[in-house]
Amino acid sequence: MSLTNEDKQWIGGRFEESEQMTDGKLATLEAEIRAAKNETIEAMREIATAAKAETIEAVRDMQTEILKGIEAFARGNYARMHRLETSDTATNARIEALEQRVLMLETRQRPPQ
Repeated sequence: MSLTNEDKQWIGGRFEESEQMTDGKLATLEAEIRAAKNETIEAMREIATAAKAETIEAVRDMQTEILKGIEAFARGNYARMHRLETSDTATNARIEALEQRVLMLETRQRPPQ
């Protein structure tokens, strides 16, 4: 069986139609792929932004906890230092009184012998 020119033209026309349909489908698929890619990129940006915000919040929480710990430690040390300074002041006052008494004894005129 041999193909006539008419058959060949009909087949060629169908081939061109299917080629055009394929090109159209490829263009549609490419557009869908680009749209999906852009959506994925946007979703990744949102995830990265959220992760960054959560990380910053966690770091600030850790800083707050560290500062609270240091403040509690400092409060205890302040109380201890205040006690030592108060006791040191009392000791200094006693030593000063003793030094004055000794100075008075040392500088007192002794009666001639």
